[in-house]
Amino acid sequence: MDTFGFTKKKLLSLCLENQHRNIITWLSGFYQKLTANRVSQISLDLFTRQYNEILNWTRMNPFIKPESNNTRLWLESISDRIHYHRTATGKTVRDYDLLEKIKTNDLTFSCNKIDFNCHVALDGLRSLFNVGSIFRTCEAAGFKSVILGNIPGKEHPGVQKTAMGAQKWVEQEKVNDLAQTLLEKKEKGFQIIGVETIEGARPFYEISWEKNTIVVFGNEEYGISSHVMKTCDKFIHIPMFGRKNSINVANAVSVICFHIAGSLRGK
Repeated sequence: MDTFGFTKKKLLSLCLENQHRNIITWLSGFYQKLTANRVSQISLDLFTRQYNEILNWTRMNPFIKPESNNTRLWLESISDRIHYHRTATGKTVRDYDLLEKIKTNDLTFSCNKIDFNCHVALDGLRSLFNVGSIFRTCEAAGFKSVILGNIPGKEHPGVQKTAMGAQKWVEQEKVNDLAQTLLEKKEKGFQIIGVETIEGARPFYEISWEKNTIVVFGNEEYGISSHVMKTCDKFIHIPMFGRKNSINVANAVSVICFHIAGSLRGK
């Protein structure tokens, strides 16, 4: 087992955030060795002793090791400790901060490709977190590509963080004039559906979805821009049952895309 790379004096010379960051790095290395079953009983004992010594230096509560040497219990325990150190400084934990999922007795899912040639178009989104999340949703729902109107794409590190690798399997088309691009797509037989909370928009589950469809989502603040709205064949919305009249755009993409995938499956 790799020993912690800091003496007490060196660790305590760091600010609180950096103390936790270096402890997290050390714990993450131990976690990875656990996933590969490369940790012996002696290593578990050495880890427990050293970790508790570090916690004593920083005046944190001691680590209570699992009652058995079951690898799953240790993985859960170390994951909890990493989460503890991440949140100790008051920072919000995002999906991309989390450790890779460990599969134990999960259902086996085959990759069921659906050839419905549907795409998502994004009009002027500002949040890289949202864009990355949308790439991940589109890959999971079987959408062919994301059309980006004046938006950073999957080459941006901020997008990659939340896409978590899914961007590798989803094509992107970056355009300067989204309205013109959508008009050209219509000439090729695509139906353009805008997601907007405007008068006349129908609930998304009331329309008949077709293959060769592009679904347009707008800016987080003002929605779809007026010139892009003119290219849409129809508009849909997600009915709300609470006090707000809309949800986060990345969440909206998830609702719509999986509904379309389910509707067109088998057609």
